Amino acid sequence: MSDETTPLSPPEEDEALAAELALGLLDGAEAEAAVRRLQDDPRFAAAVRAWQERLAHLAEGLVPVMAPARARQNIRERLGHAVPPLSTDPGARTAWWRGPVGAILGLAAVAAVALLLVLPGLRDGAPDPAVPGYQAQLVAADADLAVSATARGREMEVALERGPAPAGRDWEIWWIEPEGGAVISIGLVPREGVLRLTLPEGLELEDGVQIALSDEPEGGSPTGVATGPVVAVAPLTRL
Repeated sequence: MSDETTPLSPPEEDEALAAELALGLLDGAEAEAAVRRLQDDPRFAAAVRAWQERLAHLAEGLVPVMAPARARQNIRERLGHAVPPLSTDPGARTAWWRGPVGAILGLAAVAAVALLLVLPGLRDGAPDPAVPGYQAQLVAADADLAVSATARGREMEVALERGPAPAGRDWEIWWIEPEGGAVISIGLVPREGVLRLTLPEGLELEDGVQIALSDEPEGGSPTGVATGPVVAVAPLTRL
């Protein structure tokens, strides 16, 4: 029995190339040549559009979910917006006024003062009373862990009051929608300081929402769902 396969005809080769381009499987010179061909070959361009439309229909029945906290942390690290957990010594302190960072912070402070002087409405920092605020106090059963969460509008702050996660572990924050709705990861409890985040699209502050903490590997659950025990849960209640 022969292992040889029938070679593709030129139209079949074009169709296969159009599918590979639509799927993003091409790279380097091959991808550049295919993209250039889109401008010069209307029939090939139509084949690529047809494949894009077919592939788009495959996603219509999918339910969007938040990426795992580990994946979001890796993306932030690659973009330079975050550092790996425990990569710096919290006890090592460097004078903030040294170097270019200090100069930038100094300019930012001057700009902030000027803004407060120009906009009297912001001087007291009072939140908009028309937007309801919510809070949750998460305390573990043994009381060794306490985390506070406050939210207003689409902004949320999460702070560790006591009980940092053990070495190599993280407390992951989960948003639980009312009445048995979706359970979505929204971040990791910081080991110090305050985590400030903007709620992802689709999540709304409303009565019945709960916040939970689970014990996860460092960087968060690798699966997008809680893999460790839930150590605390509390409802978001109006301030």
